[in-house]
Amino acid sequence: MGTFRVPVRVYSLADPSLGDDLEMLVDTRATQSIVPGATLRKLRVSVERRQTFRLANGESIDRDVGWVGVDCQGQRAITLAVFGEQGDAAILGALTLEELGFEVDPRARVLKPAVAWLLAT
Repeated sequence: MGTFRVPVRVYSLADPSLGDDLEMLVDTRATQSIVPGATLRKLRVSVERRQTFRLANGESIDRDVGWVGVDCQGQRAITLAVFGEQGDAAILGALTLEELGFEVDPRARVLKPAVAWLLAT
């Protein structure tokens, strides 16, 4: 899949008037989204916990995560974001994309509404 960026507004759940506009790389291979730690601290996002992640090269790293609001292309969601460190890209990961109700069109390099599925009994 070719990569592309989308504009995203990230905001504080405690005070939604505190927000920041970012260009985030869409990456469906990343489970969670990564937001620069400096941005999350500026928005006064609380650390929920420390979590271990495995990198593509097999290395494990520990990062703080916290709940944040995201607004992308008119859709809003609450997501658990990783506090990015120096050198980390701002990533819009698979969980956040699902929470926003999007799927990726890799040919057109755009986000589009996803079909939502429920198990009916």
